[in-house]
Amino acid sequence: MPKHRMWIGTVLLIALLLRLSALAIYGLDHLSLHSDDVGYTNGAIRLLETGMLTYKGPTEPAHFATEPTVKIMPGQPLLLAAVFLLFGSGTLGMYAAKIVMIGIGLLGIYGIYLLGRYIWGTAVGVIAAFLLAVSIEHIVTDNLLLTETPFFASLVFLVYFSVRLARERKPVHFYSLLLCYMAALMFKTTVALYPVLLLIYLLLQKYPFRLLMKQAAIAAAVMLMVLSPWWIRNYVHYHTFIPLTAGEGNPLLLGSYQGKGYPNRPPQDELMKNLKAEYANVTSFEFQKIQAEVAKQRIKLWWETDRNSFIESYAWLKPKILWKDSFYWVEIFHIKEADVHAAQWRIVKFGLLAFLLSFLLNRKGRKELFLLFSLLGYFTVVYSVYFVFGRYNEPLMPFLYLAIGVALVSIWQSLRTGLAFWRQSRSDT
Repeated sequence: MPKHRMWIGTVLLIALLLRLSALAIYGLDHLSLHSDDVGYTNGAIRLLETGMLTYKGPTEPAHFATEPTVKIMPGQPLLLAAVFLLFGSGTLGMYAAKIVMIGIGLLGIYGIYLLGRYIWGTAVGVIAAFLLAVSIEHIVTDNLLLTETPFFASLVFLVYFSVRLARERKPVHFYSLLLCYMAALMFKTTVALYPVLLLIYLLLQKYPFRLLMKQAAIAAAVMLMVLSPWWIRNYVHYHTFIPLTAGEGNPLLLGSYQGKGYPNRPPQDELMKNLKAEYANVTSFEFQKIQAEVAKQRIKLWWETDRNSFIESYAWLKPKILWKDSFYWVEIFHIKEADVHAAQWRIVKFGLLAFLLSFLLNRKGRKELFLLFSLLGYFTVVYSVYFVFGRYNEPLMPFLYLAIGVALVSIWQSLRTGLAFWRQSRSDT
């Protein structure tokens, strides 16, 4: 067996054993947030029973569970529904769903390995994959029925095929890229503007303009065919054009209470309580629109009354919260949440330093480093508009692990080169 296969095989085996051990030791009830994961699960069950896509959050009115939703994309309920169709929605089905999520998590680990190996070599890919395999946060997340795991798997292969397309310009990579983009979009709409980053990257790679325009037209036609049923479904239910989702009202409103200097009259809890009481009988879609309008009024007031704190909050404090916070709400293997949270900011700072060192020490793959850094910057900007917390950095951390791998290998190669030069100088004298 080639050494590179042995290395990644070992990493994947470690990842599998850690994730299955967590599932075997802690079981279904402990490995649950009793929040969004339950919402997705119930939505999948109802999808099988009625054919209707629904979603009810943990604190939302009960009638949201029985009405069509446009708060989420259909990816996660469809994925879970497929598992429940085969194994039922009882205990067996729940374990099967978690094992499927673990499998998708392993696919994401393999994807970060492929990306690192293709650009910088096997050692970089193995380091990044190993860091992801043993990340306690990702071990837990791969045991939860959330969108983060399938979204990351789609995203990492989206980036991988983007790089291969730019370098090799083969049709198979273009269609693979397009498939991964559509898959990622089905789980999180935040990826929607990725084509802008891809365009910049392809232009930096001197991608043929005529071919670029041709493939852009094909991509637009495919996306039109794929999304048309979703648009029609949304129009039938809501009598308006909704391209992706209309669930940004709540996170936009909560985000207007994050940072410093924000208007705090009424306080957040009081405002949410009043809105739920006043609009108890409206649909989920209408309630999201109401929250969005209240959020816009608050944001406007914040800007007019304390512009400095507004800029500081959205440009610095909220991005810092996004990256400093950890997503480890379920403790396993006697590892404390406080310890993981304390390590998070150190890892992020080391990862950002790794980007700088990688760029300075390694001429190979600088344009790809730019793509990855732009990707992290893009998601930071998008998420910081809304309420931010550690869960949103979960699919992004592996790209920091990749930068760490590049930096470590670059430092090692520089030391070896320096040592060889020193030895040659001594032998010459």
